[in-house]
Amino acid sequence: MKQKNKSLALIALVLVVAALGAALVFLNSLEEEEDPGLPLFGLDAADITGISYQKSDDEIDVTLLKQDGAWTLTSDPALPLDQDYVGTVGGNIAGLTAVRELDPGELSGEDLGFDQPAMVLHLALNGADPAATGESAADVYTLTVGAENTVTDACYAKASWTDRLYTIASEDLVNLCRTPRQLYEEQAITSLEEDDLTAMTVELPGETLDFRYDADAGAWTLADDPDYALDQNIVTKMAATVCALKSQWSITAPQADSAYGLDAPEAVVTLTGADGTSVTASFGATTPDDDSASYLRASTAPDVVYEIDADNLAAYAYTKATLQAATPETATGEDAAE
Repeated sequence: MKQKNKSLALIALVLVVAALGAALVFLNSLEEEEDPGLPLFGLDAADITGISYQKSDDEIDVTLLKQDGAWTLTSDPALPLDQDYVGTVGGNIAGLTAVRELDPGELSGEDLGFDQPAMVLHLALNGADPAATGESAADVYTLTVGAENTVTDACYAKASWTDRLYTIASEDLVNLCRTPRQLYEEQAITSLEEDDLTAMTVELPGETLDFRYDADAGAWTLADDPDYALDQNIVTKMAATVCALKSQWSITAPQADSAYGLDAPEAVVTLTGADGTSVTASFGATTPDDDSASYLRASTAPDVVYEIDADNLAAYAYTKATLQAATPETATGEDAAE
């Protein structure tokens, strides 16, 4: 009988522990549900026609306007922008929420940092200038972000359209203000396809190589020496490099060519397609602040200087002699054994 009572007690204990565990899991799930916060702007991202933001510690000052459905940077209207990404930036700002609304009385005498704000965010509707102030700012919503309260990990904020004070989670403000480079949309240098090429000229500082593509043989040859055995892999890479070129940045109002090493380029490559379309790409010097990028000018946009990946220039570090393919007559050592 005692043994039976012990078994029943053990079963009851197990059931109680299981019930407590289930309750704990349920309570934890409730705690883990994110607080939606207090909506601030209350705007539909699709209605936004102007975005402006200033961030003091990163010296970011960007103003964007939407005209005819396209976003432009006011400081450089010709700069290509990733339209979807710009829209996302506006949506992220419009979607900001506050942790709580503050009673100004409880903050009496406290420096909230609004005299020298860390960040100022402006959203405009109906074509209004997002940087407008006063009476002309009727369709402009401005959120001024002040000092951070390190105890609560939240920043003080003031809304122009309510004159109320809020706190916003510091993590919600990280990476909110994007630089023009982050908003930039990379550009394809040419629309020519590699399998449509019929000719390529590579002008190097000490030599010019003129190639023709023999479609019947499926091989590149030298125009002035068609029997010369070329390393087809290297020549193909030369042609493919320009076809695949993407810009990392566009200088829409460039200085003189000498500022970019384009007065004496490292290589000038001209590709010609079957329909006679051609493109010329001039490879300049590496950029002064980042030697992983270099300058390039293309005939497809002659008034622009691009920044590209500097590794692209390695495709043209060859001469006629170093382009020679191994043959039974030229191969030696390991090549001959193969």
